Amino acid sequence: MKKVALILILLAGSLFAQTNEGPVLITIDGYAARAGNTIITYGKIREAIAPFMPQLFQHYQGEELAQQVRAARLAARETLIEEALIREEVKALGLGLPPSLIDEEADRLIRERFNNNRALLNKALAERRMTFEEWREELADQIILRVYYNREITKKAVVSEEAVRTAYEQAKESHFIPLQVKFRAILINKGRSAEDRAVKKQQVDTVLQKLLNGAGFAEMAKEFSEGIRADDGGAFPWKELKDIHEALRPALRTVSTGQLSGLIETDEEFYIVKVEERREEGYVPFEELREQLESEQLALEQKRLHQRLMERLTATYFVERY
Repeated sequence: MKKVALILILLAGSLFAQTNEGPVLITIDGYAARAGNTIITYGKIREAIAPFMPQLFQHYQGEELAQQVRAARLAARETLIEEALIREEVKALGLGLPPSLIDEEADRLIRERFNNNRALLNKALAERRMTFEEWREELADQIILRVYYNREITKKAVVSEEAVRTAYEQAKESHFIPLQVKFRAILINKGRSAEDRAVKKQQVDTVLQKLLNGAGFAEMAKEFSEGIRADDGGAFPWKELKDIHEALRPALRTVSTGQLSGLIETDEEFYIVKVEERREEGYVPFEELREQLESEQLALEQKRLHQRLMERLTATYFVERY
């Protein structure tokens, strides 16, 4: 399972986390880690991963489920260590919040999560054996962690135009679009005997001449084609050349939209094709990918800043895993 992102822990108040994990694989509590003055317990880890557990139990079972749960717990432990390190740094810097900001956030959560019903809030608090003031302190802690993280990571992450263009050039081949065609085809089998082949050749010549004289391709396909799409007027959806019969590829590569191929002959069949639409091969333009690439590069820069911050905090504050 992917590492539980720190920002998700900071954004999701534990009061509102799901707690139905299904079968409990670890029921004991105890110390899992220590970061600065913070002790991280197994109970705290279970609480952190609770929202992800239903999905794990839906997709895995047996030993594979146990492995996924263990991975989730290890990831959550690391995330909680990082959160604790940031908390230590916040305290060392003496950062704080105005009470009005905390009250506003509390009111927002009560309004959005509890339909502005404090009775529902009190019930949720009772289930956690927590007072309103304790919850308010926890909320203040989460807000200040978000503020610090936003200051040190989100706002500092900047991606230049040059970096985005470099990323485009490096990944250019993955954004190559091969030639695609939408076409109709008429297939007439040659037959086995020389007599059959002569009759079929005359037939396909007649069909081609009618098409050149303006006959509708779909109607002619329905009447004469022995191909699998005859009932559809010989119509084929968008396809890359690699997914089309090898004998048809040269014509489909060169025939213009709306034009006929002329007679295409193999050992066993005659073909006539008409190109309905073409999408020429080429690369997706930079402008079409700019937003996606900017987002990807920004995420990479945020990850780099996050790793650098954690390296600094780990070197500053005591960390131990049990």
